[in-house]
Amino acid sequence: MESFYLKDLIKAVNGKFLLGDPNMLVKSISIDSRTVKKGQLYIAIKGNRFDGHDFIKDAVEREASGIIYSRDNVDFAKPFPHFPSIVRVEDTLEALGNIAKEYRSRFRRTKVAGLTGSNGKTTTKEILASIFSQKDKTMSNKGNFNNRIGLPLSVFELSSDIKYAVFEMGTSIKGEIKTLAGILKPDVGIITNIGFSHMQTFESPQGVFDEKRALFDNVSSEGFVVVNNDDEFLKKISPKSYSKVITFALYGGADVYAKNISMWSEKPRFELCANGDTIDITMPVKGRFNVLNALAAATAAIGLDFKLQEVKDGIENFTPPEMRMETRVAKNGETLINDAYNANPSSVREAIQGVCESYIDGEINLVIGDMLELGEKSPQYHMELGYYINSQRIKAVYLIGEMTTNTKAVLNNKNVFHAKDTESLIKQLEAAQTNDKSVFLFKGSRGMQMENIYNQFFNFLNKRKK
Repeated sequence: MESFYLKDLIKAVNGKFLLGDPNMLVKSISIDSRTVKKGQLYIAIKGNRFDGHDFIKDAVEREASGIIYSRDNVDFAKPFPHFPSIVRVEDTLEALGNIAKEYRSRFRRTKVAGLTGSNGKTTTKEILASIFSQKDKTMSNKGNFNNRIGLPLSVFELSSDIKYAVFEMGTSIKGEIKTLAGILKPDVGIITNIGFSHMQTFESPQGVFDEKRALFDNVSSEGFVVVNNDDEFLKKISPKSYSKVITFALYGGADVYAKNISMWSEKPRFELCANGDTIDITMPVKGRFNVLNALAAATAAIGLDFKLQEVKDGIENFTPPEMRMETRVAKNGETLINDAYNANPSSVREAIQGVCESYIDGEINLVIGDMLELGEKSPQYHMELGYYINSQRIKAVYLIGEMTTNTKAVLNNKNVFHAKDTESLIKQLEAAQTNDKSVFLFKGSRGMQMENIYNQFFNFLNKRKK
């Protein structure tokens, strides 16, 4: 983080200055009293489990240079001889965002891409960051730092020598994308797709679309938006709605598209087409949906005048995120695929399709956990998943969770197992007759922790004799 004066921060948050030096240089910001370093500004954020105001005393004792707070009856301890600057605001979470917005505005020479979507956000972010890094210094937000706390903290990592930045934005409450995009004011806006994510909050894909579209509405006037022409909601966006629109799609009908897609291999291949030119690309990760993610990233880069060779190098050299089609082969040849970072009706279908296409001679087994946060239609969505599985080339289905009982109820002509707990599911998997053609896909919502089952089963297979 590059330093700025406290007085500028006070103006950004519309705060009440109570104590200290308004000309103090703020060099870094912390929201965790346990890790506050001497001289840092501490912002007391109220979270789901903890209220940062309860730990202001600790931050003062660790010699924080300033405190931003909003609650009455706060214990500031006895700061002598180290008196921190004190600023009071109406809402500390909003203040964190406003500081980040002000900080972001200082880096107009940095080309910033903001992206969201129901599926593929993180993979698309990593691909685009890899492409950007082919040309100059690049940064992106890490892990799940994509909400009203994580994104501002990531913005503070911007510096003058960074030429490109990619920020993923997530949402679980209405209006969150609008808030995050308002902080970021990106030069490029990307929505990967509209699906059945967070249905408990947004109720329908239309509700998801209404939420996600706020990103496009906050793209800078000199920037452009990237539209997925394969998505039934996004393709309806009128080019006249924004100053510049660049489209992508799998099989033509867009500015950037793929052709000659080959999924029947360990690494998918396709030809990337844009501006009348074509280049061959080999993906380091499986799944037709990941080709679409690569197209989204490529379109953003091409819009910023990247050459096709730079796009190719970035796509082929990116490192897939953990638990996104992460593949391991056991010593006896069984293939295990961990796509368990999260799950919703559209992403589960895409993962199943991707595995079936990648292993045409494989014996496909599904290990599926509940899809969470789907609201009152959750039983219906789980039943529809069962109908979809019926139409696929699946050898066996292993289910866990309360909602997957609805999936089991409609499955036919399949070897189906339902477990009440992890221990039971592991026993069912260990009883499976496997060979070097066996493929197991693990998929479920984050709360189901399917990666633990994946790891236990992989370890079991490596210990089992032929």
